[in-house]
Amino acid sequence: MIIGINGSYGFIGYHLWLYLNYKCDDVDVIRLSRNLEDDLDNLGKCDVVIHMAEKNRGDINELYKNNKQSAKHLTEMLDKVNNPARIIYTSSTHEDDDNINGQWRRENNEMFNKWSVSYYTRARAGFTSLKLPNIFRPFCKPNYNSFVATFCNKILNDEELQVNDNKVNLLYIDNLCNQIYKIATGIKIYDTKIRHDKIVSVKYIYDTLLRFKQEYLNENRIPKLKNNFEIDLFNTFRSYIPNDNRLFNADSHNDDRGRLSELVISKTQGQIFFSTTKPNVVRGNHFHTRRIERFCVLEGEASVKIRKVGTDEITEYKIKGTDSKVIDMPVYYTHNLENIGNTELICCFWMNDILKEQKIDDTYFEKV
Repeated sequence: MIIGINGSYGFIGYHLWLYLNYKCDDVDVIRLSRNLEDDLDNLGKCDVVIHMAEKNRGDINELYKNNKQSAKHLTEMLDKVNNPARIIYTSSTHEDDDNINGQWRRENNEMFNKWSVSYYTRARAGFTSLKLPNIFRPFCKPNYNSFVATFCNKILNDEELQVNDNKVNLLYIDNLCNQIYKIATGIKIYDTKIRHDKIVSVKYIYDTLLRFKQEYLNENRIPKLKNNFEIDLFNTFRSYIPNDNRLFNADSHNDDRGRLSELVISKTQGQIFFSTTKPNVVRGNHFHTRRIERFCVLEGEASVKIRKVGTDEITEYKIKGTDSKVIDMPVYYTHNLENIGNTELICCFWMNDILKEQKIDDTYFEKV
C-alpha cells in the first residue's frame, strides 16, 4: 500500500511521515509536494491520501477560504490523474463548534464524502474523517498548535504563564500516528473519533512540567515517570532544550584517592551498561522514539554527533574522560559515538527501559 501525506511538513504531518517511514514496513509513504500540481506522478501512485494541509492560525476568513480551497484542490488533482484514492481527512473536535472554525471542517467533510461517493460505482474510493483531540509532540512550534509546547518553552525561559484548571483530552503524537496507520490500512470508516491518552487538567500539565524542570535541570536528576504518558510528556519537555545546553556536568568529588562522579540520579527504573570502542571506530547511527538515554565518557576521547531526523543540521560534542560530562539523547535525533583518541574508549550508558523486557525494540537505524 502506498500512502501519500498532503501536508507532511506541518505539525502532525512531519511526525506521521517519520512514523510510517520507520515503523511500518508494510506501507510505502510519499511526502507530497506543497504544490500538488508539481507532484502529479506521486499523487497518481497513492492508494490513500491523508489530507492535513490546513492552517489554524491567522485571519479567520482567510483560514476558511484557504482551507476550503486546499481540500478542493486535492480532489481536483486526484481527478486530473484519474486516481480514486481513499482520502483520510484530519479534522478535529472543533468540527462541532458553532462558528466559522467548525464550519470549514464540516464543509470539507461533506465535500470529500460527496467526491468519494461519486467514485463508488467505478473504483475503490472511500473517505474517513478523523476528529482529533489536543495533540502534543516534541519540537512543536510554541504559541501555535499546542499549549503543551507553549508551556515547555515558557517554563524553560522563565516566562510567566496564565494557567487555568480546565480539563483537556490529550494524545501523544506517536499514539495518534498508530491509530491513523491502523485506520489507513484497515476498514473504510466514514467518521472516526480518535481516542485520547488521558483527560487531565491544564494545571496538572503545568505542575508536572515545572517538576521536570526542577528535578532534571536544577537538580540533575531523572524525574520519576509514573506511566507512558509522563514519559511522553518528559520527552516532549526535553525536546525544547537547545542543543548547546544538552551537555551536563556530572557532580564530581575529588580527593587524594582520585575522583568519584555521579553519573545518574534517577527516580525511575532503568538499565546501566558500558562499552569499549577501538580508535576510529563509530558506534550508533540510530535514533529512538521513546527511550531516555544518557552517555558518559569514562576514559578516552569521543565525538558524539546528533541530527534531528528529516533535517541536515549536525551538532557535535567532543568529550574526554577527564571532563565528567554526561549527555542525554533527545528522541528522534539520530546519533553516533566515535573514538577520536589514540587509546581505547570506555563509555557508560544509562537508559530508562530494560532491553530484555521490551516487546518492540525502540531503535531505528539512520546515519548521522
